[in-house]
Amino acid sequence: MITLRFGVADLARTRFVVSPLDHLMAGAARLGVHQCVGLRSERWWRGVRRNVPYRAGRFLDLVNASALGVPSFMAADLDAVRRQLTDELDAVLAVPQHAVEEDLAAFGGATGLPDALARLLDDGSRGMREVSDGAWALFRSCLAPDWPEIRRALEADIAARSRTVARSGLGTMLDSLHPNAVWRDEGVLECTLADLEGTFDLGGRGLELRPNYFLQHGIGLLAGQDRQSLLMHPVGAPPAEPPPRPTAADGLAAVLGPARARVLRAIAGSPCSTTELAHQLGVTPPSASAHATALRGAGLIVTQRQGKQVRHTLTEVGHDLLLDNPRPPVPA
Repeated sequence: MITLRFGVADLARTRFVVSPLDHLMAGAARLGVHQCVGLRSERWWRGVRRNVPYRAGRFLDLVNASALGVPSFMAADLDAVRRQLTDELDAVLAVPQHAVEEDLAAFGGATGLPDALARLLDDGSRGMREVSDGAWALFRSCLAPDWPEIRRALEADIAARSRTVARSGLGTMLDSLHPNAVWRDEGVLECTLADLEGTFDLGGRGLELRPNYFLQHGIGLLAGQDRQSLLMHPVGAPPAEPPPRPTAADGLAAVLGPARARVLRAIAGSPCSTTELAHQLGVTPPSASAHATALRGAGLIVTQRQGKQVRHTLTEVGHDLLLDNPRPPVPA
């Protein structure tokens, strides 16, 4: 267990940070290496992997080099809370070589490093530049089209948690981030991360809270006595177990397919935006948008703009179709 100790200044300086680089790494992290990512990341990766540029190879190798995580020098140290990827990559390139070597030593030393990390150690600044260039190429080709919708989901999560702070205090909000992060009244946050142990005073710098759309099955933590501490956490509540697959008795799934049957039933439960629909179903916003487009083309839903968002609602045809095809009972 890692224990983070908060002083008065730390409580005042704890803040949310939106990081494109965090999402690029979490989206590129493979489930066989990193257990904190989940189906949302896997689905996104399956949809974009055909667009992955060759230049991204070195960045992908670094992200998936070790189950211990990604070297801490990849966590950009910036003042801005709404960050640009170019600024984050510039901060990574500005990390001194001795600090890179110290971070890599935690992965096994020069003789026991995974190949991707050993090559980075040998290549020095040239290797870091290739990692940075690969990250930028991957973002432009794969993440940039989805980033506006993902960012809206992050902003909605931050707004909801900020309301919790205003209503019930910072400790209550921190305690709600994830079951692996528990707030104690004595001013400490206890974080469970595998077998890691330690106690860190935040040193008046506060804690950076980084909501992550692709993180689903845990939290990520980077803490140290001489650096800004940060905590990555999933967007919204921890994901529930996936619903049971529709059976052959589900007439709606037989006509529309299981995925679009779920989408239609979700919209029937409450009119919602594309972002809200994606969050509810655990899919990417582009996937939710594609399903909504198909249902709208079939005359089962209508989409209306409200301010900067669109909201999906059932048509009478969609309503009648649901009445004729109720959800089948879940077997006991």
